[in-house]
Amino acid sequence: MLHVKKSLMSAAHLGLLLRTFMVAHAFQIHSPAKKTISSNGMMRNRPLYQSVEAEEVSLSSASQLRSLKFVQLTSKTEPALLGDYLMEIGAYSVSITDHDADTENEKPIFAEPDRNDDADIFAAVICGDAAVGKNVWMRCDVSAHFADSVDVLQIVDDVRCTFDLGSNPRFEVDDVPDLDWVKEVQSSWKPVVIGGFILRFPWHKKEDVTESLENAGVVDAVDVEKYTELLLEGGIAFGTGEHPTTQLCLEYITNIVKDDDNSEGENTIKQFLDYGAGSGVLGMAACKLKPEGLEAVGVEIDGDAIRIANANAEMNQVRMQSYLPRHLGGDDESASLIMKAMKRSAAPVLPEELDGPFFDACAANILAGPLISLAGTLASMLKPGAPLGLSGILAWQGEDVVEAYSELFDDVKVEKEKGAWILVTGTRKNE
Repeated sequence: MLHVKKSLMSAAHLGLLLRTFMVAHAFQIHSPAKKTISSNGMMRNRPLYQSVEAEEVSLSSASQLRSLKFVQLTSKTEPALLGDYLMEIGAYSVSITDHDADTENEKPIFAEPDRNDDADIFAAVICGDAAVGKNVWMRCDVSAHFADSVDVLQIVDDVRCTFDLGSNPRFEVDDVPDLDWVKEVQSSWKPVVIGGFILRFPWHKKEDVTESLENAGVVDAVDVEKYTELLLEGGIAFGTGEHPTTQLCLEYITNIVKDDDNSEGENTIKQFLDYGAGSGVLGMAACKLKPEGLEAVGVEIDGDAIRIANANAEMNQVRMQSYLPRHLGGDDESASLIMKAMKRSAAPVLPEELDGPFFDACAANILAGPLISLAGTLASMLKPGAPLGLSGILAWQGEDVVEAYSELFDDVKVEKEKGAWILVTGTRKNE
C-alpha cells in the first residue's frame, strides 16, 4: 500500500506528532527537500539525522538512496502510524506491505468482504467502502527510502523511543541501486497478447511485439496479421490487459462485434458504451474491430483516467470520447469521487443526448458492488436487445449480480470464468 498522508488527525496521530516535534527539536531534524536555518543563521540544505562525517559527502553520494525496512510488525505497532512518522522526519517515500504475501499465512484485506463473515461486513461498513476490508495485515513490513547520508541506526533507536517499544524493532537496511528506474519499469512491461489484440506501450519496439506474439504461440505471418494492435499511454488509468477481468471483457467484445451482422449484412452495433472506462481499452478495442462503422463512448469517475483514455483514443486514431457521468451515482463514495473530479479537472461531462437508450452494446469492468448499484443506469442507456458484458466480479458474487440484472435484462448468466473472476452477460429487455 503506497503511503498517503491523511487529512483527519486522530488522538494517536496528535500524540505522535507532538513526540515527533520533540525528537525533531532534540536532533535538529530537517527535511531533505527543504532549506533550513542552521545554528549560525545561514540557509542551507541538510538531510535529517546527518552525522558530521556525512556533511562532507559528495553530491553524487548524497543522491544515493538507502532502504530501511521494519519487518514483521503487528497491528499493536500501528504500521500506518509508523509510516506517518517516517514521512514526517523526512523519508522520501514509505510503503506498507504484507509480510506473509505469497505464503500459506497470507490473508487478503483489500478484496471485497466475505458476505458470510459478519466481521468482514462490519469492517467494510465502518470503512465506507466494501473493497477496503480490514486495512491492516496480521504482520506488516514498513519500508522507507532515505538519503544515503542518513544515520539509519539513530532512526531505528528513535522509533523505539517514540513508539514506547521495549527493544529495537527488527529491521533491514539495503542500498537502492542507482538505476534508471523509468527504463527498469518499462522493461518489465511486455506487450500483452489477448483476445485477438496485442496491447503495447509507446516504448515497445517491433521486436518486443514479435517476441510477445511468439511467446503466445503466434508465429505464422498469416496469424500475426489477425491480431489488432492497441497503443496505450503509460499512466495511472486502470486497464493494461493483464488482469483477468480485462481479458474476459476483450474476449467478449471480440465475439459480439465480429458476429455483428443482421440478415442484410449491416452492422447493428454502431454505438458502444465502455462504462468504467479506465484507460479506454475496451471501447478502443470495439472501435478497432469495426473502424468504419462503430463509435465508442467511455464513462469514468476519475478525471485523470478520462484524460488518459482520450489521449489513448487519439493515439490509436479511433472514434472514442470519454466523459464523467451526468449523475453522481448510487453511493456516497462514487458521488464524492465524481464531485472531486468535476472540481479539480477539466474532464467533460456526458452530454445529455447520450444519457438515454442510445447505445447498441456495453461492457462494464468495475466491481460487483458498483455494478449492482448501476443496473438501472446501464439499462437506461442501452437500446432494447443490446448485449451487455460485466466483469470485475469474483466467482462467489456472480449470483448477486445475475439477480440484480435479471429484472431488466434477458438471459443473464455467468458466461465465463478466468481464475477467481467471472464474466456475466445479458441482453437488454424489450420494454
